[in-house]
Amino acid sequence: MNDTENRLCDMLAQQLEIPREGLTRTTTLEQVGLDSLATIEFMFQIEDSFNIRFDQTGEPPATLGDVLDQVSAKLEHA
Repeated sequence: MNDTENRLCDMLAQQLEIPREGLTRTTTLEQVGLDSLATIEFMFQIEDSFNIRFDQTGEPPATLGDVLDQVSAKLEHA
């Protein structure tokens, strides 16, 4: 895992008060209990933490890997 992935896993585990172990790129946000509203709130938290902004169009991420890919893409262009 890289630093960004570790940081995202830590954020998700802390927000949901769940064990960090077992969170992988293939873990769906639904599996950890995030509904559509909670996913949006999590994305806002990520924006603030990483000082990035996501495009508000398109499908919301389904997995932790999807979130990581979006964050990594934004960080590369920052």
